[in-house]
Amino acid sequence: MKNTFYIFIVLMLFACGEERGKVSNDLPDILKKGKLSAVTLENSINYYSDDGDESGFDYNLAQNLADHLNLDLKIVVAKSVDEITEILYNGRADISLYKMPTTKMIKQNFIVTNVEALSNMVLIQPLSKKRAKYITDLVDKDIYVHKNSKYHKRLMHLNEEIGGGINIKFVADTLGVEDIIYAVSKGKIPFTVADNDVAELCKKYFTNIDINLAISVVLPKAWVVRRDAPQLDSAVNEWYANLHKTSYLNRMQKKYLEKSNYFDSFSIAVPRGKISSYDELFKANAKIIGWDWRLLAAISYHESRFDPNVVSSNGAVGLMQLMRRTAANYGLNDSTIFIPAENVKVATKYIAYLNTKFEYITDVDERIKFVLASYNCGYGHIIDAIRLAKKYDANPNIWERNVAKYFALLSDADYYNDEIVKLGYFRANHTLRFVKQVLETYKSYLGK
Repeated sequence: MKNTFYIFIVLMLFACGEERGKVSNDLPDILKKGKLSAVTLENSINYYSDDGDESGFDYNLAQNLADHLNLDLKIVVAKSVDEITEILYNGRADISLYKMPTTKMIKQNFIVTNVEALSNMVLIQPLSKKRAKYITDLVDKDIYVHKNSKYHKRLMHLNEEIGGGINIKFVADTLGVEDIIYAVSKGKIPFTVADNDVAELCKKYFTNIDINLAISVVLPKAWVVRRDAPQLDSAVNEWYANLHKTSYLNRMQKKYLEKSNYFDSFSIAVPRGKISSYDELFKANAKIIGWDWRLLAAISYHESRFDPNVVSSNGAVGLMQLMRRTAANYGLNDSTIFIPAENVKVATKYIAYLNTKFEYITDVDERIKFVLASYNCGYGHIIDAIRLAKKYDANPNIWERNVAKYFALLSDADYYNDEIVKLGYFRANHTLRFVKQVLETYKSYLGK
């Protein structure tokens, strides 16, 4: 209740500010700027980054809207629903492409568009005969969610409704909702909570979970715009009505709501006999750096799915997704970079170089995490995170809950504006997931 009250006060203060002559930011102003700024949360349905490629059902709709209006699209990623409201009010975004619950407070402070859906929250639990069937079955149970998230708030209200007893536990902000659901499917935690649409998508990939216990009523949710943007609202509604006359919505629903490449890296089926057609390359090169060859294979799987011809939207190439500039430093050109043997050879040399940068980390398993992160996003961002870890008395030689914590905070202005941060803003979610999933895949390849 405290957080809800705080947000209510924030909204009222902003509303008062608008009445005192706040500059409008409606469609004519947006068209003049040539850019539509959209705020969202990162998840498998709304928006996510896959090896630099921006994806997601709502992201693609927003891109279609921006193209329709002849605008560039800028994505602002928030950490919570509360932060979305603040970002919209302070003018850092024009529209929320994360569908907001259309509560009385939301309707009072925003214009609700026609881009809407129905949703409720459900419990995620292991599929078993002993699963919880009623809300009261959750007494004395541990349910894991992000602190101060809408799921946390719903569980607090639920505790009030049933007289207490639900043990609310918190997970790291670096984990996505899907990561937490995956942890339930792997038996690492007993329960979590998610929106039913995310839960239904996850269920298609994590088949050993149960999502049948609703813990909230069904409510409409929708894209919203600022109250000073009625023309933008009209333009969105007109565009959306016309979109229904095409096949675009159906195509996006099949692509993102019936299945999603977001989950490609979660469940790894280890082939019998060999992992890939390039196992001998991985074996030969891994010896050079003293790594298990299956770790190189795991990197290749997550970087390219073992496709030697793939080129990402940010220009990474081949089996190991080398950047052309890095490859050129090791003698490759635009043709030879695609040759699997050359691509893996240079990637291994680059890994060896990164390994020397972290030689002072004596725990080899820890050092590998730093090397993997640097390989994925660049050495400089990891050094920025290490500087922050040192400043705030975290252990600069430990990844989890130490350097990884401050790496995630490189998207927070209070941290990336620090003078010790040399490369500035960085959204770390993809790299954090990359490190975690490469190591999980490696363990799968080992048969652990």
